[in-house]
Amino acid sequence: MATISGISEDLERLIVFISDLTPYSDDALRKPIVGTWSIQDIISHIMGWDKSFIQTLNQIINNEEVNLEEHHDVQAFNEASVTFGRTMKPHDLLKEAISQRKQLILKLSMVPESAFNRQFHNSAYTLETFLQEMFISHDKHHEEQIMKHLQTVR
Repeated sequence: MATISGISEDLERLIVFISDLTPYSDDALRKPIVGTWSIQDIISHIMGWDKSFIQTLNQIINNEEVNLEEHHDVQAFNEASVTFGRTMKPHDLLKEAISQRKQLILKLSMVPESAFNRQFHNSAYTLETFLQEMFISHDKHHEEQIMKHLQTVR
């Protein structure tokens, strides 16, 4: 069973990964690599989920009712996140994504350990399993996409 600090370490890996993207040019970050999505779009997509989940963590910290589940309209949520990211300069977006992930980790550190492993009402998830499946696995998936692409352009 994972701990909050262990999950936080896994979540921090994305910060390092995004930091490693800063030497790339704006053009490289904007070039489509998966369908119509660029590296910038993928990072914006991840950042959108981070921003949304920070609100959920606030609810958990405040002992409010939370339903841990995927967004009811993932496609629309993703499109909105990508559209928002395209309004930013790529390197500003990288900085903002790092900031949002740091904030998510900070909020997670405020969650009581007892809330971390308990089953949430009307949910198949605990906070631990939700973060493992929806964030850490998701991060790895997109990191692999980006790395695969970057290996072809070197």
